Parts: sequence; C-alpha cells; structure tokens
Amino acid sequence: MSSSTQRSFHDRLSVSLIEHVARVHLERPDRHNAMDPPMIDALLEVQRWLGERVGLRAVVLTGEGESFCSGLDVASVVASPERVAWLLTPDASGVNPAQRLALGWRDLGAPVVAALHGHVFGAGLQMALGADLRIVHPEATLALPEIEWGLMSDMAVSVTAAALRQDVIQDLMLTGRHLAGDEAMVLGLASRLDEDPREAALELAVSMARRSPKAVAAARRLWREAPRLDERGRLAMEAELQRNLLAGREQREATRARLDGRPPRFD
Repeated sequence: MSSSTQRSFHDRLSVSLIEHVARVHLERPDRHNAMDPPMIDALLEVQRWLGERVGLRAVVLTGEGESFCSGLDVASVVASPERVAWLLTPDASGVNPAQRLALGWRDLGAPVVAALHGHVFGAGLQMALGADLRIVHPEATLALPEIEWGLMSDMAVSVTAAALRQDVIQDLMLTGRHLAGDEAMVLGLASRLDEDPREAALELAVSMARRSPKAVAAARRLWREAPRLDERGRLAMEAELQRNLLAGREQREATRARLDGRPPRFD
C-alpha cells in the first residue's frame, strides 16, 4: 500500500488512504449527505475498492457539512422502479445491495469507525451500525424513521444490531422517534461521545492501525462469530484464535517493541 492515496467516487464520496488508514468522506452536504442513486453506487464501489487494498488496517466513515447522513433520498430512489427492485434483489450470497451498504463495511477485514454528527437517520444510522465503533456528537440526532413511510428498517439491521438490546431497536423501528447522542450512548448505539467525532474517530483508527493486524482481525472475528455459539464453543474459539497468534511473527514483534519501549513495526 502506498503511503498516501486520494480518490473520488461519483462526486459523492472522497477517499484518502494514508499509512494504512482510509477515510471515507460523504460529500453531498447540501442534502445532509442523503443517499441518492449515485451515492449508493459510490458507497458500494468504495467498499469493493477498499476490499482490494492490501495492508488496509482501519477505516473512518465521515460526512461533510452539517450531518453524517440524513438517510435515503426517497424521491430520487423511488423515481425508478427498476432501481428499487435492484436494491432488494439478493446476490449469490443472499445479500441485497441495500443490505450491502451496511454489511460491506463489516466485511472489509479491517475495523471501521463511524463519526456521527448532525442528522443520522434511516439508511445513515443503519450503515453506521455496520461499523465496528461509532463516535457520536452529544447533539447528534439518531433515528430509524422508515415506519413513518409505512416501511421498516431493512438494511441488515437484524444482523448489525443483533448484539444490542432488542427492545431499544424495536422502540426506534416501531416509533421512528429521534434520540440525541447522549441517549444513544446510554442505550448502546454509541461507542463514545465526543465534541469532535471526526477527529476522535481518526485518532482511534490510527491507534488501531498501529496494533498487530492479525490480533485485530482475531478479535473482530471473535465478536462477530461468538454470539452464535454456546458457551463451550465460545471458549474453544477464544483458545483457537489465541493459539494462532502466540509466537507468531507479529506477536513476537509486539512483545519486543513493548520491552524496547518503541512502536512496533508490522510492515
């Protein structure tokens, strides 16, 4: 991976890739970064592009302007019935493009941190739930308002929110009510609160990118797969993942660096 790369996608997204950390920046501020067809295409394309980047260690999702993402630009999407049908048609893996907008971040192989401010509605919140961590501004407003349109949240929320309290998600899905960042923190939708979520998310991503990539990948795999296992299976999985790390090249380097008082080198 080159030390620095910049790229734009459909005039809706920009990506900067610096020292193993990618920053994906939504750029439709005049519409609070609402997802229209070009932005949807851009998000799916950038997921594929990042998935091909060797050495990617962390990703930050941010939004330009007053909001992270105000949800789906309904008028522009429903104007094309073919587009709606495409969004709901699953691929060979059983995932449709709408669901991929959230699950694609989880499947990158590197931790993803979403920096949430302003409006975080509908598709915007569901995409953020696909991230590993969410840094939220205390005055951000989060909601799943699909019920107001006679619909339900369907961007893989049954998967991405499975570890959250079911009553909390049902409350949001069944009422469409808005909650502020501090309540999101109490209810478990936010990982941290910060007055500058974009900077905090970037600092967190840089910190994770300095850790052993294999250890980070093992920890992410544990928390993705363990909830589906019984207690014995969870313990066996922990032990197996740890055995694969012990005495490996990265683990030896992490130990030497710690003892030497220097940053580890995993390149």
